[in-house]
Amino acid sequence: RVGTLQREIERLRDILTDFLDFAGEKKLSPAPTDLNAMIDELADFFHPQAERQKVRIFVTPASQHVEALVDGPLIKQAVLNLLLNALQAMGEPDKQGSKQGTREIYMRTELGEDDGHPVARLRVADTGPGMDSETVTRIFTPYFTTKSGGTGLGLPTSRRIVEEHGGRIEVHSEQDRGTEFTLVLPVPERPE
Repeated sequence: RVGTLQREIERLRDILTDFLDFAGEKKLSPAPTDLNAMIDELADFFHPQAERQKVRIFVTPASQHVEALVDGPLIKQAVLNLLLNALQAMGEPDKQGSKQGTREIYMRTELGEDDGHPVARLRVADTGPGMDSETVTRIFTPYFTTKSGGTGLGLPTSRRIVEEHGGRIEVHSEQDRGTEFTLVLPVPERPE
């Protein structure tokens, strides 16, 4: 009973933390941030959890320096939410050891343009089951979740963080092929 009570307390604390994270005001401290280094750090941090789920992580930093004008810890939180979401979407590994299909997460950075303005892109893709179009239209709605025990606040929190930086999150998903989230972020202005 004590173990059950402790697990329930942990679950409630996680729900409260997610809610406070979503509802609370974000104080941004934007600074030029190396996104290539960020995805390397996140992969190192996330690797043990992914390995337990038998998911491989691939990191592809852009060949050139990719810098975004962001609050690094907050963007890390947004990307970590996407990584957790990808891991949960793939579910538990097959206990019988039979081939369950590819279980991979990819992180990639690149520089690009958006309406003629330079932007940095950070992509998180998975080889999970993907989502139908109706689910895709609802995933950023607070409290909407397709997972049992999920709070439905991870993706709305990520979106809010990115939008408060003047960026946006794009999503592309195909059933049975996986999902890709792209963070489009502002870059520091360079003097002429």
